[in-house]
Amino acid sequence: MAYQKALSHVIACSEAGLLPTRLDDAGMQQALVVLRQNLGDLVPKRSPSGAGPAAVATETAEPVPVKRPALSKDPRCVALAVALKPVLQASCPEGAGGYGGALEARLHPADAQALGGMELIRAAMRRAARQLGWRVRTVGYARERLVLVIVQDVRDVPAEFTDALEVDSMSASVEMHQRMAAVGDEAALSALGPGSVQRQTEAFLQAARGAVKADPEAWR
Repeated sequence: MAYQKALSHVIACSEAGLLPTRLDDAGMQQALVVLRQNLGDLVPKRSPSGAGPAAVATETAEPVPVKRPALSKDPRCVALAVALKPVLQASCPEGAGGYGGALEARLHPADAQALGGMELIRAAMRRAARQLGWRVRTVGYARERLVLVIVQDVRDVPAEFTDALEVDSMSASVEMHQRMAAVGDEAALSALGPGSVQRQTEAFLQAARGAVKADPEAWR
């Protein structure tokens, strides 16, 4: 399965609330079973108004205000979007003309809160992606031990760039199989180095820390 199709399937299962809340080794195995069982059958849930899929997929114990200023106008969101723009650009496969980008960040809740919370991070990702011309899809989860935020470019890819995306997809698939084969073998996993999500999360955190350092007053 192509990477973009696989990511869309993961997001759809996530939006439907089918994935486990804890992504440890057992949770990952359970998630793989769910993903396989729902291939070709899952239709993302839509809101009663028909406005689109219930992509927020956010669980939080904090009360949601009835009315609040747009997060896109928050100075923290603006600054974070500027810092994240090159990170999103770097996520696009080489030779794909800027198409096919996606960024997944798995954050400690304290790190997410220090940046303004999961929804502000999503808004910043969305803002940065739109500035790059992406047609954007985002997903966010806030759990007790994990905050997960994903942004994906879902534009149709011109024919001249499909080969580059296929090469990138095959490379990602090879890496995934290598990691699955190395599960339980610490030496083999260490030799493979950080995984793609870990690399993307670190790139996100470096950009976010740079934004905070450049304008600390915005986060006080």
